[in-house]
Amino acid sequence: MRITKKGLLKTTVALAIAGLGLWSSAEINAHAAFDTGAAALKGAPQGVYLGSGTASNYFTIDNSVSTASGTNSAHLVDAGSPGGSKNSAIQISKAGSKQSWGSIWSKQQSFDLNQSETASMWIYASGEGSTSVGDGMAFVLQNGGTNVYSGPGESMGVWGVQNSDFSKTNLADTAIKNSWALEFDTFPNVTIPDQPAYGIFDNNPISEWSFAGSPTSFDVNGDGNSPANQTPIKDTHIASNYPGESSTYSETKVPYAYGKNGYGPYYYYTMKHEGFLDEGPTGSSKLSDRNWHHITIQYTPPTTAGDKGSMTYTYNDKNPNTGLPQPSTDYATVPIDPAKFNLADGQSKVRWGFTGSTGDATENNYVIFDQLPGQAQTEATASLMAKIDMNHPDEYVTVGSGSKQADSIPGGTDVKLTYTFGRTDGDEDWKSVNANLNIPSGLALSSGTITYPDASYTDSNDNKVDLSKLTTNADGTSQSLPVSLANGGLTMSGTQHATITLYGKAKDLTSDLKGTPQLEQTSYFTGINAASSAKTPAFSITPKVNAKLAVDTFGDKGRLKVNYGSKEAARVVGVAVPQNPLSVSMEAITIHPSINGVAQSPENLMDIYATEMSPSLDYFSYEIPNDKLHPGANTISFYATYGSGSDEVTSTTVNRTVTAGTVGFGHTSGNMTFKPTVLTGDGQSHMIKRDNDWELDVDDSLVKGSEWQVTAKTTGMFADGDNVAVKTPLDGSLTYTDAAGKTTELNNSASELIASGTSPSDETATTTNVAQDWTADTGIRLKINDNAVEGNYEGTIDWSVVNSVSPD
Repeated sequence: MRITKKGLLKTTVALAIAGLGLWSSAEINAHAAFDTGAAALKGAPQGVYLGSGTASNYFTIDNSVSTASGTNSAHLVDAGSPGGSKNSAIQISKAGSKQSWGSIWSKQQSFDLNQSETASMWIYASGEGSTSVGDGMAFVLQNGGTNVYSGPGESMGVWGVQNSDFSKTNLADTAIKNSWALEFDTFPNVTIPDQPAYGIFDNNPISEWSFAGSPTSFDVNGDGNSPANQTPIKDTHIASNYPGESSTYSETKVPYAYGKNGYGPYYYYTMKHEGFLDEGPTGSSKLSDRNWHHITIQYTPPTTAGDKGSMTYTYNDKNPNTGLPQPSTDYATVPIDPAKFNLADGQSKVRWGFTGSTGDATENNYVIFDQLPGQAQTEATASLMAKIDMNHPDEYVTVGSGSKQADSIPGGTDVKLTYTFGRTDGDEDWKSVNANLNIPSGLALSSGTITYPDASYTDSNDNKVDLSKLTTNADGTSQSLPVSLANGGLTMSGTQHATITLYGKAKDLTSDLKGTPQLEQTSYFTGINAASSAKTPAFSITPKVNAKLAVDTFGDKGRLKVNYGSKEAARVVGVAVPQNPLSVSMEAITIHPSINGVAQSPENLMDIYATEMSPSLDYFSYEIPNDKLHPGANTISFYATYGSGSDEVTSTTVNRTVTAGTVGFGHTSGNMTFKPTVLTGDGQSHMIKRDNDWELDVDDSLVKGSEWQVTAKTTGMFADGDNVAVKTPLDGSLTYTDAAGKTTELNNSASELIASGTSPSDETATTTNVAQDWTADTGIRLKINDNAVEGNYEGTIDWSVVNSVSPD
């Protein structure tokens, strides 16, 4: 079909990463799979307490739903709390309960489409035993009441409902109106008919089109004109769209089929899955694997009235064991059109909630919020410091694996634990916040103080932490300390933060030079509308410092950062000081180094004497070849000895971190789209602009002054659909225009230089969005010719990032 003035061309570019960028799916560091829903609730991650049963300050559970029979199965259930405070889950459906339905809605229309909003939650969508799971649940925004529900099965209570007699219908009429939904689909619905077969001597079909029960064809891709051109979505998945819009569904008509109503045309419908995330087949799904998974939903409002906003949902972005963020590439960004919600003049807020259903297949569907939409956005951090600098004995330095300062401390060292937590944004205060701290077992605490946002405030315990409540956990690896704030709960507004500071010493645990490991410990800061967590670093407690021989290394000397894979060696500068320098010569001291736990050949102190520290003879300089380093943080350890036999003196072990810098891709905006376009038939080519701001981050931990480059190539744009043997190319091409106005067509034979940069600092890793300076007339755009055919097109850009120049 030739595009005319009425023709509409929609284009989508799907992003793929190639080259030296290091990409992987988020590591799901979870408990072993929970065999039952009860076990999943007992081992649940920490969230906010929402209430119990049908009583909640935030939700309405409505049974007056005319489109559903029976009782609403949604209710609030108690959940286990790793933080030691109340915790609850929303239960939408229960394994073993067939043909059930559930819906739960916010009491108020509190999701503001004129403001940035965030919903952060843990979900559990799994069955019990070996039975099949279904059907899933959906997070929904809608401009209506609390008694809305569409239907069971593939509709999940929000999408349109297909007719059981396969007659023509408008599915949008049966869906929840004025809504947007994000589905977590654990049961792919892919039943589509075979093409009718015809007899030799007549035109009547001799095969019967027959479904077992209602048609279930939502999870099918391809041309809606014929079943032969359609392919099933066989995997569990996450996807979104507008349930009440006719454009969300594609109709397939099968003429002259024979079915339950005799001969005649029959109709079935598929659903368009926007922002599709494939979570794998049921047997190895990242959705229904009987584990908790985290998802963050972030809404960005339009920048101008009448324009579109966007919604980004990121899956597996937090570790279920700790509640802390972890990298994830499992995300999508979709446009959100506020006009789809049919808002009244002056209205900007909509209701939010969950719907779900079961059929003959059942599952447990639970949701635990750690941040409610329309409420507070929060954060928390933890740090450990110790007095371990022999040159500055009264100063604290940072401790932790990968720290620039140290990742081990000797027994008997003074330590300080600091927890900072507070509100960053949102529509409501962070209310009634208390802390439940988990502290490494190797620390002996002696005192603690609380610093409130209002410096003049004094609580009933004179702002002191009650250490009498400190207990050792059963496994012996940590200590628990509940901290009641502001006499029962602290409320913070704006960007207010509070601090808990604990003081003590490292216990004298070992004589083993390798030290005693102290595991990371997660602490929780829980209010009634949001929860945050913070983690202390992993570290080791080494033997108490031998006063006869002290060893240390320096964070401001040597070469502690190099580019991974370069020819440059790292270098650590240290010092070994005997208690009585006059009685022990420097030639008698031996330095024992190790690299990432692998012992290296001992070196005499004078053989590796640090000449830049002259005239002092106590200092050594140790060089680490680049090929002995791995990317990222490397631990270089040293201890010293002198004497022999029973007279040998051995120092404690000290560690220094050396970074081998890399460059790679970080966060991106997922699928990248261009503006839907109407061609005018003027015989001219047209340059199509991007639909939204694109994001393509380069994460750079290289040495200051190192240069990197990003290049791109593509095989072009093709008509969408996975069901055709030969894809139809778009009459046009992807182009790149630089800041000087030079435009180049992208192809698959040469990689076009898109961006370059220079590492600005040795101190921290940096992130650069290479698309941030693109204007409406620069960056990636789409050139289409007037002969382009109407349709949806998609393609892949292969991006590469390389460290182009390494400093000498």
